[in-house]
Amino acid sequence: MLIQKETLKLSEVLYYLQRFGDLNPKIIGAISRIKDAEKLVQWLRDRYHYRLFPFARYEILGLKKYYVTIYFNYYDVSIDDLYDLFDWTTVFIMRDLMNPLIINVSILYTSRDFENILDYLQDEGIIYHYDVHKVEEEKFYPIDYSVFDFERGEFQDFLPFSREPFELPDLTEGFSPDDLDVKIIGKKQERTDLSLKDLSKALGISFKDVLYHTQAHVVGKGLIKGYDVYLYRPDFRLEVLFSEKEVLDELTKIPRMYFVYKLDNKSYVAHISDVSSRLIPYLKFISNLKKKDTIEVYIHPTDESHLLTASIPYEHFEKGRWNFNTEVMMLRAEKLVKKLEENST
Repeated sequence: MLIQKETLKLSEVLYYLQRFGDLNPKIIGAISRIKDAEKLVQWLRDRYHYRLFPFARYEILGLKKYYVTIYFNYYDVSIDDLYDLFDWTTVFIMRDLMNPLIINVSILYTSRDFENILDYLQDEGIIYHYDVHKVEEEKFYPIDYSVFDFERGEFQDFLPFSREPFELPDLTEGFSPDDLDVKIIGKKQERTDLSLKDLSKALGISFKDVLYHTQAHVVGKGLIKGYDVYLYRPDFRLEVLFSEKEVLDELTKIPRMYFVYKLDNKSYVAHISDVSSRLIPYLKFISNLKKKDTIEVYIHPTDESHLLTASIPYEHFEKGRWNFNTEVMMLRAEKLVKKLEENST
């Protein structure tokens, strides 16, 4: 059984892992001044098989993020259909549990040309409405594990204080990421369990090159903002839409609220994930905030029918530029329309 002192040390180690990663656990020990930091990192690996997800500065990579809400006329459009349709440019596709005809999509692209596909689907009667908003800001909120029960593997309470966002320094002025930088970020997002040696094998590139680009570019230049730490597989994700900064401050007291979009219409989208035992407490907490703002909540179970997460579309980056093809998307949209029409007859 862990004593309180060990629990505090673990939460502090996780504090630093989310900011600096685990490329060299000795650095965590030096920064935190926790003598047994390396042993604690190893304990987390052995007990939880934790994974680190790097949050990319997609703007520096030459991408824009769009938050799209699609209202379908058909129930049998799968999220895999949409991932294929948008040619792997989506990082989130989430179907609402309470209204399966509503699907929220986060797309990384260089322009709004993908709207042509949505217009076509609307003209064909596949969808009856959609909203597109550019993500003007994306804030990363490292998880505070001070209220986490490491024995039971779940959060026990809300935080008594509001959290502040964090991001590593942006040192990219005058620097342009190359193909390998983008592939390292994308592959690490795709397979958060991969070590640098594993990345080297997966990319077919020498370990020396992967190590250099990770240290000097991905981390050294600040191509990433920080890391989300996954100690366990969540059962659900919540998307919370609202407008007031006061509500955002309150939502940061939910320990698994880990990043927020600020959209071009000045509204916010908060992302929360956790295990099923925390769903009702979180929904009650959010419901109480409706006194302060108009709040909309989408519930997404983490199963293949309701949720798909993906990496940045690194496969489309070649020779220092992004290569997207809306004609390919349109051909896939036409195939989807045909399939849905055949299934409905």
